[in-house]
Amino acid sequence: MIDFFASITIALIVVMTVVIFLSNQRQAHIMKQMRFVLEDWYQSQMRDRREAYRKEIFMPDALQWLGSQVNLKIVDQGRRFENPPALELIAGEGVRLVVSPLSNRELRAAVRKIESKTRKVSKLVEPLLGSQPAKVQVVERSNATVHEWFEVEIETAGKMLGLNWMGLKALYFYMIPVQTNEEHIPLISFDLENLKLQIRSVFTTALNWVKQRFAKASG
Repeated sequence: MIDFFASITIALIVVMTVVIFLSNQRQAHIMKQMRFVLEDWYQSQMRDRREAYRKEIFMPDALQWLGSQVNLKIVDQGRRFENPPALELIAGEGVRLVVSPLSNRELRAAVRKIESKTRKVSKLVEPLLGSQPAKVQVVERSNATVHEWFEVEIETAGKMLGLNWMGLKALYFYMIPVQTNEEHIPLISFDLENLKLQIRSVFTTALNWVKQRFAKASG
């Protein structure tokens, strides 16, 4: 008799375990479906808000918009690079502004590879990030630092400038001091003076040698 009740108890425990397991599985499936529904609803809401903000954007000049991100007034557009992606701008404050979706480390690594291959040409053209890295100021502008729809403004500016800046959520602004002519003059003048001294020394030596030979011949 005891064995019979023990068997019934074990059977009931097994049945209850199976029922609880199936119930949990059903609830998990329902929760998963609810999560998918909520995610779709959220994405739909975000798309609607993004499109609404896109219609509100007023950007008559993409270059001036880029300069305004770091309080600079752009006066001219410089070089444009596809690989690495970068745009060079000239500001009225004696600053070159380089804008890129690449971070400081990524852009410098990419530029270093290119400039090492064109070492002869790089001597004639100012490096993209300048020759004094310590003086370069880098500012990040992104969804996190500006506002949640900053990516829409990036996309708008990219389209106006003919750049493939789709899907970007951040831009990096590199402010590089323009190298003035005065910074080059000391090096050039030093080389010229040294060259003049060398030519004068060679001329004097040659003249003395000619005089000595002429004196001996006359004697």
